[in-house]
Amino acid sequence: MKSSVRLLAAALFFAGFTTCASADITWTLNDVTFDNGNEATGSFVTDNTALILEGFSIDVTGPGIPNSAFTAELGIGTYLPGLVGFANSDFSKYISLVFSPDLTSAGGTVPIASGYDCPSGFTCGTLITNDDTEVVGVLTPEPSSLLLFGSGLIGVGVWMRLRGRRFQRA
Repeated sequence: MKSSVRLLAAALFFAGFTTCASADITWTLNDVTFDNGNEATGSFVTDNTALILEGFSIDVTGPGIPNSAFTAELGIGTYLPGLVGFANSDFSKYISLVFSPDLTSAGGTVPIASGYDCPSGFTCGTLITNDDTEVVGVLTPEPSSLLLFGSGLIGVGVWMRLRGRRFQRA
């Protein structure tokens, strides 16, 4: 019985580690306002190391934005974990955010130290920072990891049940 408890504990540890290690991190912008009157809202996703930008959904609105197509035209340019930038192909429109401290693989709340918003043909804005200017990162496990974790738990449960029946007969 003692060995089966140890085996179960080890299996749960490794399965939990695998699930966390394969999680993406969704970073949500909070209170991102620029001195040109524009505001940025939305989120971006990094891999589990917070070093690779995997996608984003950022909206920039305000008097410095001529239309809502600004974000639809943005591509990705980044220097994670300390800086993330979004720009169109010729960099005539861009947003950059600098984090202090850098983003981490654990997620959490990270203050935004500075940033710029430069819509094409309009005045560039500098980030207005306050205590709430931050990104909040949440780990989001991938479905395949959860499936692997769940099937491992079922397998361990079946093994423990069969092993328990064998000891009852003896």
